[in-house]
Amino acid sequence: MIRVGFIFAFDDSWQGGINYFRNLLTAVYALPDRKIEPVILTDMCMPAERFADFPPFEVIRSRLFNRYTLPWAVRKVWYRSFGNDLLLERLLVKHRIAVLSHSGQMGRRASIPTIGWTPDFQHRRMPELFSAPELKRREREFADVFACKRIIVSSLDAQADLATFYPAYAGRSRVLQFVADVDTQIVCPTLDEIKEKYAIKSAYFHLPNQFWIHKNHHVVIEALRILKEQGERVVVVATGNKSDHRRADHFQSLMAHVEACGVAEEFRVIGLVPYPDLIALMRHSVGLINPSFFEGWSTTVEESKELGKRIILSDIPVHREQSPARGVYFNPNDPEALAVAIKQQLDTWNADEDVEWAMQAISALPARREDFARKYQEVVLELC
Repeated sequence: MIRVGFIFAFDDSWQGGINYFRNLLTAVYALPDRKIEPVILTDMCMPAERFADFPPFEVIRSRLFNRYTLPWAVRKVWYRSFGNDLLLERLLVKHRIAVLSHSGQMGRRASIPTIGWTPDFQHRRMPELFSAPELKRREREFADVFACKRIIVSSLDAQADLATFYPAYAGRSRVLQFVADVDTQIVCPTLDEIKEKYAIKSAYFHLPNQFWIHKNHHVVIEALRILKEQGERVVVVATGNKSDHRRADHFQSLMAHVEACGVAEEFRVIGLVPYPDLIALMRHSVGLINPSFFEGWSTTVEESKELGKRIILSDIPVHREQSPARGVYFNPNDPEALAVAIKQQLDTWNADEDVEWAMQAISALPARREDFARKYQEVVLELC
């Protein structure tokens, strides 16, 4: 088998990235007659439990990935001085790794080909959300990715952005639309247990997005205010990381707006929850909501497809590309349109119908995962 290296050197703040790699490696592991063998490369301090729900691929630890240690510093100085990542290359050769995937390039004359990956080009589409140093940092990181032999993007929409903003590199790109790895066999809390644990007293919608400024929770709050003024009290349960490093006060600002709109009982924030609870919240909801202004390839939308759930989602190109069967689109700048969609979905919700859709989704999932894994394998084999 062709051994493919993946470097894991991130923390829990980027849950979407962690989920992406888990989804990819799980799909590859299940691929019949697979021809590639992923290998995880990480630092000496990464907790073993980080990989507890990953497939049992080999994990190689090295001080080269421990920031601010002597080996890490020597590696960086060497790269700056000679333009190649010799120490990393030696590690990969030692462990018979033929391709480095979802990482930056390894510099001049590297013997091991690399596959770069970028989920989206948000900093070019929405530069107002980033500071000047952050924009420069991203451009440096993208330059590293663009030097790779192949560049994976998560959607046709992202590929179009690549062609628009960086046309010289579009020919190296390959689209890999990921499939979320929802564990359909997991034992989840019942509806009664979920309602008791999170003090939910009625039917509810689930908004499982991080509390980042581009995720557009504001329009949901406004829609709930409109519905309440019309005599409709609808509950939206919001889960996800409350921190946005670009806008440290964003979450507090949202909560202040919730209070000002008088919808603290309707907009229920419970933050990060255990995975079984997250799936249960999705399954037992009337439907999911994704009001985001921008996505690379939305995990929330993919989860709705895998669970057969209804979803109300912003009308942006990538959401149209994802095309969930039970999707209802709205203008992300129009809270009144969202309020109408919420009311309509609540009035027509049927729990028995949800069960039928869920069964169909479960039946379709293995083929979708296999297609995802095969397309990734094709990118690797193309290089080898």
